[in-house]
Amino acid sequence: MTEKFVGLGYDQVLLVPGASNVLPHTVSVTADLAADFKLNVPLISEAFGPATDTRVVPMALNGGLGVVAEQADLAAQVEVVASAKEAYVSATAYPKALVDAQGRLRVGAEVWLTQGAGERVSALVGAGADAIFLYLQASLDDEAIALVQGLRADFPATFLAVGVIEAPEQAQALYEAGVDAVLAGRSVDSDLPNDVTYPFLTVTMGVAEVAAAFDKATIAVGGVHYSGDIVKAVAAGADATMVNDLLKGSTLADDGTVTAGDLSIDDAIFQADGGLRAGMGYTGSASLAELKAGGRFVQITDNGLRESHPHDVEITKQAPNY
Repeated sequence: MTEKFVGLGYDQVLLVPGASNVLPHTVSVTADLAADFKLNVPLISEAFGPATDTRVVPMALNGGLGVVAEQADLAAQVEVVASAKEAYVSATAYPKALVDAQGRLRVGAEVWLTQGAGERVSALVGAGADAIFLYLQASLDDEAIALVQGLRADFPATFLAVGVIEAPEQAQALYEAGVDAVLAGRSVDSDLPNDVTYPFLTVTMGVAEVAAAFDKATIAVGGVHYSGDIVKAVAAGADATMVNDLLKGSTLADDGTVTAGDLSIDDAIFQADGGLRAGMGYTGSASLAELKAGGRFVQITDNGLRESHPHDVEITKQAPNY
């Protein structure tokens, strides 16, 4: 990306409604990320240190994917993966659970793309990790591409995603190296500001256009704060979204004060799933593929953004993810 690059974020657009006979409860929100890897809801919990590892099991139980954070102690990361793979899954209690061929929960793991990453990946895959999310610590260069190619050759059956990338040409290099998905968002070497003006929508569109040519997946990273942002990310071409803020929320206490805290994962995914389904009904999309193919945007002003949110009302109960 260059300093002259301009684009739009999720807050700067609205989805255009379409003729629809699609009911939200009838749509399919299954996300096909690879031939043998799909999500029952297009949500991946982003890893932010060991504290977020508690999200891994409940995310999978509700149809999404949790990512175990890398830490200096490889054995500790391996233990979290192995423990999650031992969880008992009741099909009655969790009909949307994301499971592997043996009926165990699917689990992702974070690995920084550096020399020696192969040893960590080997240990994590050996413990049962179904997906490896490789993160760049610097610009994508020939050395990093070579590391990706080596990991692809060594672990041909493991779902590999690499990022975070904002330049379409870098996404192309990664798809050519054999990755299953690229994480689209603000790269570590970005010239663009790290604030609310970052053009997450435009970046996702650019990477997704390249992904389509390779029949590979795009995972949108960053800028997703509301369930409506998931709809916009998918309409922009993403196959799934990585979420963090969406899994947090606030509660309204009895005395009327707002207390910060985390939602239960069950509630967070329920809210996100409902918002996504509502958006799909709004656009007449019966599947994520239809939303990607037919989604249309209109740019709005700051005043338009304020008007699109609830206003001039007295809040008596705080929405869990709003």
